[in-house]
Amino acid sequence: MGGSEHVHRGANPAMLMTADTIDRLTNLDFPRRGAIAPLHAEAYRLAGGPPGLAAAREMLARTADSAVVAILTGFPEFPWIRRGVAETDGPVGAAVLARSLVKARRAIPIVPCEPHFAPVIEAAMRGIGLTPIAAAGLDPKSVHPGDPVCLIDATDVPVDAERWLAAWTPTLVIAIERPGRASTGVYHGMSGYNISHCLNNFEDLFLAAESAGTWTVGIGDGGNEVGMGGLRDVVRAHVSAGASCGCGCHGGIAAESVSASLVTAAVANFGATAIAASMALLTGRREVLPTPDLELQALDACVAAGGVDGRHNECVASVDGLAAPVYGAVLVLIADAVDGVLRERSA
Repeated sequence: MGGSEHVHRGANPAMLMTADTIDRLTNLDFPRRGAIAPLHAEAYRLAGGPPGLAAAREMLARTADSAVVAILTGFPEFPWIRRGVAETDGPVGAAVLARSLVKARRAIPIVPCEPHFAPVIEAAMRGIGLTPIAAAGLDPKSVHPGDPVCLIDATDVPVDAERWLAAWTPTLVIAIERPGRASTGVYHGMSGYNISHCLNNFEDLFLAAESAGTWTVGIGDGGNEVGMGGLRDVVRAHVSAGASCGCGCHGGIAAESVSASLVTAAVANFGATAIAASMALLTGRREVLPTPDLELQALDACVAAGGVDGRHNECVASVDGLAAPVYGAVLVLIADAVDGVLRERSA
């Protein structure tokens, strides 16, 4: 985990105050679940300051020009119907991070995902302005640095994590709103139901990256997501199904995998926006942060492709119960905070 020296190094007071404001805004309990406050408090303590700023600093430092970055996302809803469908929380945030890393570092984002989640993820990428391209058989050298593209590696075939990492050599592996295994090896939804049958073994990429020393970033809102293992004790104490899932495995929903950078948000997508905002502050480049309208465009595209709200499972433009106007209002506040700092800096 990053300590306070990572957050404060090179941060002027205005930047730090703004990152802190954005962090507190994105961790307000808009969905009214009752657990984000203790989860955020521990994430803030582990980072020694705003977790979004700490993650952004590491991501920028570790992403060389034209480097590959891997992003894991896709959380199933309707798991009782075949293998479920993807919720809107996660794919939109993945699109935000992919675009921001393209803008800031001319990165090449790649998203490993299940074929039944791919249409929603691809739509979010298109909505944010990137073109999704099938990764199978593609030589990454054929992508020109800075191309506004995202590679999609959609497969239900279990991956050989070491071989996959050797082939693509990502400098970062990011997980946003992606189910993480509990201590029993079971993947759970927030209510405690078993969703393991909906997922391929892509978490193994995250675990192998962590073991190999590749920087990992985990973003979540409930503690049952990839990379949230540093919060497991808080999850067990404060999340309703944290210690007792009720699915029969007797392990609770707390994820075990631990990320190098851990970011919480009341809605995981907001965690991605907070990181993108911090990258804009650190680089001094406003275009690194998508405009609110652009992120809402990604949400609309996500829904049009079949993404559903994870709170009520309706296929409408909302995320975790926050309808687009409310969701967008938070994005406007984040953008305004960044704009204020960058205006002052240019003056």
